[in-house]
Amino acid sequence: MSAKIHSTHLERKACVYVRQSTHTQIMQHHESTERQYNLRERAVALGWPSTAIEVIDEDQGHSGRSAEHRSGFQRLMTDVSMGTVGIVLMLEASRLARNSSDWYRLIEICGLSSTLLADSGAVYDPRDPNDRLLLGVKGTLSEAELFTLRTRLYEGRWNKAKKGRLKITMPVGYVLGSDGNWEVDPNTQVCERLRYIFAAFRRLGVARRVVAELTQHGLEVPTRLTCKEGYGALVWKAPTLSAIIRILSNPVYTGTYAYGRWSYAGLQHFRKNGKVIGHPLPVDEWPVCLHDHHPAYLSWEEYLQNRQRLRQNWNRDMNQGAAREGPALLQGLVYCGVCGRKMAIQNRAAKEKRSPSYLCHGGYEDGAPHICQSMTTRHVDAGVVTAFLDAVSPLRLDVAMRVLEHVEHNVAAQRRQWELQMEQARYDARVAQRKYEAVDAEHRLVAAALERRWNETLERVVQLEHAYVQAERELHWTLSDEERGAIRELATDLPAIWAAETTTNRERKQLLRFAIERVQLDGVAHSRHIDVQVHWRSGMVTSFSVERSVPGEGSLKTPEPAVAFIHAMAPHASYEEMANALNARGLRTAFGRDFTMSHVGYICRRDAVGRGKPRRRAASVGRPGC
Repeated sequence: MSAKIHSTHLERKACVYVRQSTHTQIMQHHESTERQYNLRERAVALGWPSTAIEVIDEDQGHSGRSAEHRSGFQRLMTDVSMGTVGIVLMLEASRLARNSSDWYRLIEICGLSSTLLADSGAVYDPRDPNDRLLLGVKGTLSEAELFTLRTRLYEGRWNKAKKGRLKITMPVGYVLGSDGNWEVDPNTQVCERLRYIFAAFRRLGVARRVVAELTQHGLEVPTRLTCKEGYGALVWKAPTLSAIIRILSNPVYTGTYAYGRWSYAGLQHFRKNGKVIGHPLPVDEWPVCLHDHHPAYLSWEEYLQNRQRLRQNWNRDMNQGAAREGPALLQGLVYCGVCGRKMAIQNRAAKEKRSPSYLCHGGYEDGAPHICQSMTTRHVDAGVVTAFLDAVSPLRLDVAMRVLEHVEHNVAAQRRQWELQMEQARYDARVAQRKYEAVDAEHRLVAAALERRWNETLERVVQLEHAYVQAERELHWTLSDEERGAIRELATDLPAIWAAETTTNRERKQLLRFAIERVQLDGVAHSRHIDVQVHWRSGMVTSFSVERSVPGEGSLKTPEPAVAFIHAMAPHASYEEMANALNARGLRTAFGRDFTMSHVGYICRRDAVGRGKPRRRAASVGRPGC
């Protein structure tokens, strides 16, 4: 027993502190962990009974850089400050702390409470000047060692990354070649499914619609397992929005080796483990970006366009946003000509049966006494649509040919995806059959499981074949001469396509966005006109004026013959009699419905005829011009 250990120390407990920095070290570095637990025997040899020895190992898997997230170290500090610990045993100073502030605070508290420190070689008394100096040097060396190791590993990692040789997670669609270079996955179905996803986003422009199209056609998304069991195995899963966005936003598919896309220089930390919360860096700030590193699925320029489109679809306040259903055709394109802010849409069509309005309330939110301006969409949209149709009319023949090529390409791509999926299912069935036939028939436990898997693959083939026949019948994968002629004819008559009932507002908005970058509106004060400037993507600007909508314009009204008939019958007939007479004559309401007592009573009270009392009119409230 050391001469530094007295009876006052033995009356208190001995604490053995055990820590490994990572879970990998816990699972693989068994010798270091065993040496730390063997410190119990050293405590017994120093004179402490086994019942008075406490092992603190709850900080396993936590780094010693800070004590903030190490509950075991914090509990040890509390027990030492309370004077219940006689000695603290550690394998080396780095196990207790890799930070000088934590190490010196522990030494200070041990000195105040007369607690000893011991490692595998010696016992130290923090109240002794020589021991305290030695402990300080050990703590400084422990901290410096951590920084030296981290710097050496950090610089080596970056040096390897700058040459494109640092191993990073390889996404689905690539495999590692025999020479260590990246190669395109030899699985044709995987490659063509990824190209189909990129083509679908190029066509649809919204990641959620890509997911909907894949789900509608029963097409799955390839992925690689990242769990320990079956790591790297290829599996097919149902498409999800997160999976599609990960594919679209990954620069690896452009043949680019990118490293350092995230920055961890912030001050925010996860509460659970104390790690720094990273944030993505702009493309031009990526420290390593090596083009033509491996084969590509799409160009770098298209990848940047996809990033910009995803950002616009997500942040609708500062960008166009995704084209959605709704009567306001200039959604995301219209800007205020007074303050330059993006104008919002006040959609009142659902509740009040009125056209929506373009509204700029940016100045009002910043303290102005009123909004900048507002106007209904009816005349503005009509003027912009007319300008758009006039601008594209000279390109009718070119549009017709491109539409036909686009339709045939989409049809061929969808059919190809179905064929690859069926081919893969038939291959899986043949593999399951060979495995079943190769097993000993008397080994029923294995044969039964293999037979069940074979039946499942055969059922999958039958389901895909039925779905293929149904899809071929619904999607018309083979265009006839009549259909090709109809497509050419429709493509040359864009106004007819625009006005067709089958054309949705979302499709109309998408057509406008192909040609228009932004529209600026300026409703001149005390004027019945609105100045419109259309900024085309070609750089040209078209200016014109439209009239403001007058109050009541475009709203549905009860037909005049019906109103006159009510006025004539009101003095001597009841509401029910007038409603029956109106319906018998074939007269209908503004919405084309049969008259009821409520309809007739409303008109009588409004016009103060018959037994109806005049309806009280609320005081008019000023509102922005329409």
